Amino acid sequence: MSYKVLLTNDAAQDLDDIYEYIYLNDSPGKAEYVFMQIEKAINNLTTFPERASYPNEIRNLGIKQYREVYFKPYR
Repeated sequence: MSYKVLLTNDAAQDLDDIYEYIYLNDSPGKAEYVFMQIEKAINNLTTFPERASYPNEIRNLGIKQYREVYFKPYR
């Protein structure tokens, strides 16, 4: 079964911000690597949505429409 995965506008902006930060403060190659790894984790959710966790701050409110993935220090 395949699931549809959508990014919130905030999540998409966070991803752009992470890329830009690494690009400017480390290297373009590292920025591309991190972006691709996060993108891979997101794409894996189409097949395995259980690999992502519910964010604690909204799970405690009973909201289970959103999940988060981690790569290194980023979520």
